[in-house]
Order: sequence, then structure tokens, then C-alpha cells
Amino acid sequence: MELVDLLTRFADGETIHTLTVSQKLYASLITTALGMGITFVSLIVLQIITTLFERLAPTRTADHGRTPTETTAKIIPQKNLADGQEELAAAVTTALALMLETSTSTIVIRTIRRLEDHTPPWSRAGINEQVQNTV
Repeated sequence: MELVDLLTRFADGETIHTLTVSQKLYASLITTALGMGITFVSLIVLQIITTLFERLAPTRTADHGRTPTETTAKIIPQKNLADGQEELAAAVTTALALMLETSTSTIVIRTIRRLEDHTPPWSRAGINEQVQNTV
């Protein structure tokens, strides 16, 4: 039996009952292979298209076209920081340097102050409940 004839008979709901088990399995394998092949080819085409888009329109970098310059680290005494805030300042400096993709020597934190919390009490209670439920 020809492949096209078998697939045509496989598509017909009434004549599918006349096929043998081996014919049903063969048609099922062919259908699966065609479906997977079409999907695989489509994914390859999409990969090629995205690669072309990356080459035609390069993504913006964080430095926005500026050339990196050499900077020298300056040791500035941090007299304004209270006791115990040096570690917090180091953590904030590191986080800023990572986000800005720059060196930590270009960032100087002189003071750290807590902002007043204007969140309603019901919102704070909900946040606390969510934090306690995640443990």
C-alpha cells in the first residue's frame, strides 16, 4: 500500500476501522515523524531569523556608547556612616556597581538613611504574612 494512500485512509474516520493494526501503527509513526520534522524545521528557521535580527539590530549596552575609561580607586574616609553601616554601604555599593556595570571604585556612598514608611498597616500585615508563609 502506498504511503499517500495509507495516510488518506488514516485521515478518514470511517475507513480507519478497516486498517490492520500494523497499518495503523505505520501511519501513526509517519504522522508523528512528519509533525516532529515540521516542528524541528520551523524551530531552525526561527533560530536563523533571531540570529539575523541580533546581527542587524544589535542590543543596547549599559554604557550607551561610552568608551570605558581607566579610573583609579580613591580611598575616601567615610566619616558620615554610623557604626555598623559600613557593611550595608559595601552591599549597596556592590549592588549598584553590578546594576550599572561599573567598578565599585567609581561609587561613593556617604550617608544611608531610612525613608519613612507610608505603607498602610493592612499592607504591611499582608507582606509579613506572605514572608512567614514562605518559610
